[in-house]
Amino acid sequence: MRGERREAKLDQARPVKNSGRGERKGDAVLNNQFLIDYKHNAKSFVLSKKNWDKHAKDAWNDGHYEPLIKVIFDDNSAVAIIEWNTFKEFLNDNGN
Repeated sequence: MRGERREAKLDQARPVKNSGRGERKGDAVLNNQFLIDYKHNAKSFVLSKKNWDKHAKDAWNDGHYEPLIKVIFDDNSAVAIIEWNTFKEFLNDNGN
């Protein structure tokens, strides 16, 4: 299992000092746009409205970032969870 610091380095993201404790939330900032929360899971990950809302609020309060959850499975495959409107903007920015 890779730690948050190594994951941030692989993603070319800036680790958040004292992440998850005190005033700073999330694990890393990507492209000065997304606050990433890394989740390492063996086989599954459960997303709830409550934990998404908390991460979204933390991302906004920490610097008006977009929330992003990166789930890394035990085989090192990964998925990103972002707001639907952010996804649609990404598609529009890429000519789709």
